Amino acid sequence: MHVVNVILAGGASRRFGEPKASHVYQGKPLYEHVKEQLLEGQTVIISHPSLLPFFKARGEQNVWLDDEEVRGCGPLAGMYTAMKKQEAEWYLVTACDMPFIRKRTAEIILSYCTEHTDAVIPLVHGRLQPLFALYHRRCLPFVHACLKENQLAIQDLLRKLQVRIVSEEELNVTSNEFCNINKRSDLPENGMI
Repeated sequence: MHVVNVILAGGASRRFGEPKASHVYQGKPLYEHVKEQLLEGQTVIISHPSLLPFFKARGEQNVWLDDEEVRGCGPLAGMYTAMKKQEAEWYLVTACDMPFIRKRTAEIILSYCTEHTDAVIPLVHGRLQPLFALYHRRCLPFVHACLKENQLAIQDLLRKLQVRIVSEEELNVTSNEFCNINKRSDLPENGMI
């Protein structure tokens, strides 16, 4: 099964006050905490324009801006760009601001991928987690349709797909694993929430 990891780092990080992907936490940028926990294989980064020099300076090879046609349209634009530019069967799509995710969780999510499933989405703390989830390549036309129709919420996309929801019990998640870092106070000093 050919999987490409996609780190979404194209947001403006307004609440955080600086680009989250490059914020150093416990000795390394947030995006590196995420990257270390992804599946084996290639990783692509969908970047905010201001972060291109940062990623290049860190030796990242596959860093792209959102496709011009959909630039500024949020996570769906990043998914569309990755799927359009990089051939794969499955895409592990993740936000750059989830430094506590674990490779083991990604591997369990991958185990639920089947030929009849378009997306595998965790359900944690009563909420779907579409930004640490797997999407099949056949989602690309649905992502594109959502973008063309200005339906930019990932929930709009999920309504069009065959989705396998995986519970936190099935994933055996840690208490803080799916915490998004939206403001500096979300980052505890010792790495635990």
